[in-house]
Amino acid sequence: MQIIIIKENQMKRTDTYLNRDYGFHFNTKGLSILGIITLIVLAVFIEPWISFWLAYFGGWVAKITIGDKLVLALNFINININKESIPLLAGGLGWIGSFFKSINSLNKEGN
Repeated sequence: MQIIIIKENQMKRTDTYLNRDYGFHFNTKGLSILGIITLIVLAVFIEPWISFWLAYFGGWVAKITIGDKLVLALNFINININKESIPLLAGGLGWIGSFFKSINSLNKEGN
């Protein structure tokens, strides 16, 4: 068994060092309100913008790969579009679809 002897002046110096006040006092209530406002801005403005551009990119890829067949299939059901408007149509549908997202979850019983 080892006994460690700490002198009183060392403990006081360490104690004052650990409890030193540097003047950094944060208002956490203000930070949480700022976080809520940021979350609302992201949800309302940024997320639909991202949805549009991701769907636009998917439409651009579809235009390059299967554009002619897609136009032919849509013309068959009386939707008359040209090959160059596929990315814009896909982006618009992606933007509209971003407002109708739902999350389905199951509880523990599996209902």
